[in-house]
Amino acid sequence: MGIKVLEVNVDDYLHGGVYQLVTEWVRLMPPEFKIDIAALEPFEDPAHIEALKEQNCDVYYVGADINKIKKQRAIYRNMRELIEREHYDVVHLHSDVAHKILVSGLAAKKCKVPKIIFHSHANDVEGSHKKLRIMFHKMCAKVLKGIPAVRIATSEDAGKWMFPGSKNFIVLDNGIDYAKYYYSGETRERVRQEMGLEDRFVIGFVGRFVDQKNPFYLLDIMSRVHTEIPDAVLVCIGQGRFEDEFKSRARDMGLDEKIIMLGGVDNVPDYYQAMDALIMPSNFEGFGLVAVEAQISGTPIIASEYVPDMTRISDLITYLPIGAEDADKWAEALKGFKAHAKYDVRAEIDHKYDMSRMIATLADIYGNS
Repeated sequence: MGIKVLEVNVDDYLHGGVYQLVTEWVRLMPPEFKIDIAALEPFEDPAHIEALKEQNCDVYYVGADINKIKKQRAIYRNMRELIEREHYDVVHLHSDVAHKILVSGLAAKKCKVPKIIFHSHANDVEGSHKKLRIMFHKMCAKVLKGIPAVRIATSEDAGKWMFPGSKNFIVLDNGIDYAKYYYSGETRERVRQEMGLEDRFVIGFVGRFVDQKNPFYLLDIMSRVHTEIPDAVLVCIGQGRFEDEFKSRARDMGLDEKIIMLGGVDNVPDYYQAMDALIMPSNFEGFGLVAVEAQISGTPIIASEYVPDMTRISDLITYLPIGAEDADKWAEALKGFKAHAKYDVRAEIDHKYDMSRMIATLADIYGNS
């Protein structure tokens, strides 16, 4: 008999990392596992739901478009009804903060789900009222301790953040389908031609336009780069609440013609091929999947010092501080990449994040009673 798993707090908003990860699990997990998704927020694109359904993954919306307090009650009620109806063996809850998984965790506990899993994907909070958010997170994290569960984190820091005072958590390395990202000269030429960037130095950014990803620092870097590397252009992939402000500031700084905004795209690996370098000035990261993906594609990357060192799988990555006075260092490092010729680096990189390893570990966690 198969094992039914419910992945909770997963949706396609801004093509986030958790969504990408879980969709890979749906595609690659052994057939004895039936994986469904419980979304606390509605999916933005019905086509994504249909694509998952074709892979035997049902998507359920358990949230509600009402005020925040009533919404939590609705989530608790909807989660209980779903779990009791579908009889899940495993409920796997994903989040960067405790309060987003607490209510669903309590519902799973009430339903006596055989295995509950809490999965921490970050090590800080973003947005306004940060001190209040941190305080609320810590309060909810204390309540989580009372729920019997397997505790997983993307890194040591992410584990300490979600499970303070506990060493009883598993660091589960994020998995990547390496073959998707290996360098292709043909793809590089095609994408650069389609974008009219054949003779440009293409700097990439892949991430949401939110505080965590520090998007305005990109402008500080580009204001230095455009004088040092006149043919440089910044290609941004991602969306978020600071997107419009970012565009406005770029215009004010006279950088709008040096920046291409692509929004959310489904073929990110193709764009890695087109890049000559990638920058990742994050304020914090639970892991930093983009840093690893870029290296697999043979793209040199500069990441902030707040991106965990565990993302190093080659000599292609450099970590730099992100103080106001440090943007010059980023520009100088990018100048050094001008002479770099991209090639297939699969024989030179560490394959420790290969998705097959994560799938094997996950199958073991799901299957063991």
